[in-house]
Amino acid sequence: MIHILDEIVLTPGHVPTALSLLESQYLPGSAARGLALLQRWVSPPVALEDAPNTLWLLWQVADAPAYYGMRASIDAPALAFWSTVDTLCDARRRHVMADATHALTQRKEHCDAA
Repeated sequence: MIHILDEIVLTPGHVPTALSLLESQYLPGSAARGLALLQRWVSPPVALEDAPNTLWLLWQVADAPAYYGMRASIDAPALAFWSTVDTLCDARRRHVMADATHALTQRKEHCDAA
């Protein structure tokens, strides 16, 4: 199982807008891409007029091939979501994680046949 944690530092007052965009633009196509939203958190848990809030979105995909398949199949509404979120946030990061007790798979090298 692969977990994806999106960390989105939103400028003050934009958490409701980001969540509304998530519901209307990103979530409708996410299941078809193999992506399941497990949790949404906000930190700090209060709205501040002069400080950002960080929105944390925890996602799950089946495995590494599903992760890359999900990325390859991104659709126009999902791209529009991220484009709009970029106008509402100061910064964002995506953390892609797996259970540390499982052996890591090796990257397959691509070779051109001569």
